[in-house]
This record gives sequence, structure tokens and C-alpha cells, in this order.
Amino acid sequence: MKKPNEVNHDQQWFDNQFKEAVTRFDATHAPNVPNLQQLEAFVAGHKQEVKRRLWKELLLFWLTACFIFGVMMWVIDRNLVWFAVLQALVAAGGVGFVIMTYGRRKVRTWRS
Repeated sequence: MKKPNEVNHDQQWFDNQFKEAVTRFDATHAPNVPNLQQLEAFVAGHKQEVKRRLWKELLLFWLTACFIFGVMMWVIDRNLVWFAVLQALVAAGGVGFVIMTYGRRKVRTWRS
């Protein structure tokens, strides 16, 4: 166990050899830290963009749902068989969309 007043020779050698180089490196590669106003403006802009995109996607979802519901109500009024066909087409479209969205992800094995 090291005593508090004991001199660490390894640390002293490191300081003698590398302290100036490490100090220059730290000064050269110091991170650029933005001020608080820039950071808050960036976060506020990102939040606004995310809200806008979510509202747009929600509107598109509701318009699509209303269109599908309206077509289904019109078809069910005409014929029950066409209603079943429309339901099958909508289900197939949903399955196709899910496959297109998530089907491209492949598990890659590590090559050594």
C-alpha cells in the first residue's frame, strides 16, 4: 500500500516525458461545446420537426382509414362476397407492406 507522502516515480517519469505533449494534444483536440442557447434552439427545432412529421403521418393514416372504411361500407351495401374479397385484399396489402418494411433486415454472421 502506498503512503500519502511517498513519491510515485512512475508518475514523475511520465510527467517529465509526456506532460507537455499531452497538454498540446488536449489543447489542439478540445471539443467544441456549443453554448446553451444554441443547444436549446437545436432541441426545439428537432422537437418541432418530429411533431410536424408525426401529425402528417397521423393525417395520412386517418385519410387512408376513412377511404378504406368508406369503400368497405359501399361494397358491403352491394354484395357480401365483394366485401370479403376487399377484406382479403386489404389484409394482403398489409402483410405485403410489413414484409417490404421488415423483410430486408438480414442477420449477418461474423466473418473471421
